[in-house]
Amino acid sequence: MMQWTSFLCPLITLHAGLGAAWGTHVKRGSETNATLLAYGQNSSAYPIAYGLSDGLLYIAQNPENTAADLTPMYWDLPSITDDCWIVNGTFMNGTRAGSLYIRPESDNCLGVLPFAQAKGVNGVVTGFGLFASQLVYNNNTQLEAQFWAAKTDTEDVYKLVWVEDSAQLASESFPVVVKASEDST
Repeated sequence: MMQWTSFLCPLITLHAGLGAAWGTHVKRGSETNATLLAYGQNSSAYPIAYGLSDGLLYIAQNPENTAADLTPMYWDLPSITDDCWIVNGTFMNGTRAGSLYIRPESDNCLGVLPFAQAKGVNGVVTGFGLFASQLVYNNNTQLEAQFWAAKTDTEDVYKLVWVEDSAQLASESFPVVVKASEDST
C-alpha cells in the first residue's frame, strides 16, 4: 500500500496543478471604451482620431489636434468569436459616432458611418473584430489586417486606409498594426 501511495501522490498533485493552470485560462474577449492605437514605422502607439470635417479616421500623435480638426474617440470592439462584427465609436462626451467602415468612395479610407455595417454574404458575416488585441477584418472567413498610414499635409497626422494592393500607395505610406487598449491614452 505504501508503494502505491508514494507513486499516486505526485501524480495527483501534478494532475491538480495542471488542471488549475488550464482551468484559469481566460480567452480574450471584446473590449468596451477602448482606445485604438496604430503601430508602424512613423507611429509608435499613435491613437486613432476622428476627422470632424470628413468623418474619416486618422492616426495622430495628438488626437486632439484642432488644427487638423481631429477629436479622440473610444471604441466598443467585438472579439472574433462574437456573433456581431460591428465596431462602434463614441466621442469623449459620450455621444455615439457610429460604426467603423471601409469607405471605397474615399480611397478606402476608414471612417465612421452613423449606422452599423456588417454584411451577410451567403450566410457569412464580414466586419471588424479583435484577434487578441489586434483589430482585424473578416473577409469571407479570412482574417485580414491591411491597415496603412497615408501621409497628409499635417505633420504627425496620417489617414488610416485599407490597402489590398500596395502598388496603389504613395511612397510615403507605411503599414500599421491597429491594436486596442482599454487603458485609454
